[in-house]
Amino acid sequence: MATAFRRKRGRVVGRLDDDEVAVVLDLLRLTRDFVAPERADTGDPFLDLVAGLGEADPDPTEPSDPALRRLLPPAHRTDGEQAAEFRRLTEHSVRTRKATTLSTAISVLEESTPPRIDLDDGQAQALAVALTDIRLILGERLGLRTDEDSERLHRELEEALSGERDIDPALAQQMAYYDFLSWLQETLTTAMLER
Repeated sequence: MATAFRRKRGRVVGRLDDDEVAVVLDLLRLTRDFVAPERADTGDPFLDLVAGLGEADPDPTEPSDPALRRLLPPAHRTDGEQAAEFRRLTEHSVRTRKATTLSTAISVLEESTPPRIDLDDGQAQALAVALTDIRLILGERLGLRTDEDSERLHRELEEALSGERDIDPALAQQMAYYDFLSWLQETLTTAMLER
């Protein structure tokens, strides 16, 4: 069973059992695959940086999936032309950076020895950022936009767990994942801030 992350001797340490690690790893991998750029990197940082500059269409259109739009929002809300140009110039690198951070978080958990999760500050930061991306996707799928939406989610989940309400099992699972990842990220962030 998971325990909160804490700062111990300059490290960020928590506990997750094998099943919890497997769930988080699965969600990290799905998210990485979801945000990965459509154009492959060349392996040369400079060439990758300038590769899309001359292209008319590297990854330019605003995503049709609302969850991906939440991860990659437009740079300008009222000027579509400016937003499209900014997206054309930056989306590939943003997607690459997100996929790299998710890959780092995956490696950290794959190399850990559950139940102990022992992170340095860089690993903790990568995991916290990766959890944010997962939560943004789940939050969009669950229709969470306001504090009231979050309160509704918790109330419905509690009612479902106590048998007071019937709920679609897939929705209940998404709600439980969101709730667990929110708690995990909160304890991780709190531990990172401790000195």
